[in-house]
Amino acid sequence: MKIILTECDTGNFMTFPMLPEEIKVECATRFQSYDIMNIGEVMQPLGEELTRISWSCKIPGEKRQMKKQNGNYQNPYIIVSHGDPLKVQSWFSYLRNKGIKCRLLITETPVNHDVYLESYTMTYAGGFGDYDCDISFVHAKDLKVLTEGAEKKDNDGTAKAVTPQEQQRAEKKADTSYTVKKGDCLWDIAQSKLGAGSRYTEIATLNNISNPNKISVGQVLLLPT
Repeated sequence: MKIILTECDTGNFMTFPMLPEEIKVECATRFQSYDIMNIGEVMQPLGEELTRISWSCKIPGEKRQMKKQNGNYQNPYIIVSHGDPLKVQSWFSYLRNKGIKCRLLITETPVNHDVYLESYTMTYAGGFGDYDCDISFVHAKDLKVLTEGAEKKDNDGTAKAVTPQEQQRAEKKADTSYTVKKGDCLWDIAQSKLGAGSRYTEIATLNNISNPNKISVGQVLLLPT
């Protein structure tokens, strides 16, 4: 088993040098509670909580890494690519404070997710320069902001946000007619519905109006596209 944490944007990564005794994965469903007369409490599922992955491990100091005289490390139970434990702590602080999205891969398990570093605790232990570490990650779920009433479906049936331009085009397409109100004139109608008062002649032509100054309250006018 290997635990590899990689920054999604830069590709910087770290292989955790010593494996933990256990890895905890928390998955839960979010529920809404209702208190109904003659029935009591009823729970209804409302989506899922974010998955959290946590463990306790040791970041070994240089003295525990057991160098040979030629400079090569000989301890087969420790991966030493992490370098100075203090640099590891600094990297963890950077990931947490900046909200850096990472990829967490734990081989021989189903864990291979985009995550954020939620929290960590470092304890300086022993005479080897070790850091005892409790660390927790939370699943990084993408957020799609949908405009109210502006939602469409992809080919796979999932909801997709509608851009302001698409929404504007849809609104213009919906205005195919207009009912004349008191005080209206063709210029004002063209300005408000078509975006240009000079297009009043198009409305007049489309509705066979010979005199643009003569329109009646309640008259339904077709609007050009």
